[in-house]
Amino acid sequence: MTSLALQRALQSPWRTFSWPSFTLALPTLQSLWELLPPIVLAVPKKKVSHSRKAMRSAHKGLKDKLNIVHCPGCGQPKLAHHACRSCYDSIISQLRRGSKREQRS
Repeated sequence: MTSLALQRALQSPWRTFSWPSFTLALPTLQSLWELLPPIVLAVPKKKVSHSRKAMRSAHKGLKDKLNIVHCPGCGQPKLAHHACRSCYDSIISQLRRGSKREQRS
């Protein structure tokens, strides 16, 4: 190869490898560096603490409940299709009293 052809081959972003049956052209490290600097350099310098991570997502917050109804038994507010807390507590206390009576007799 002449010196001019050698200089062009070294400046080319693709390196060519030849075998008797086929030729393979791979990008050199310099061309990869030109293609990927945003990805390669986008690395955090320090670990993000739990506090900072929580502050970043603090604006997300909770959504308001829209499915609040009144319990037909006691009138307390409750979620639709859920048991009322006060009615549930009274039923559980009655069951516990009944099981204690059965154990005594």
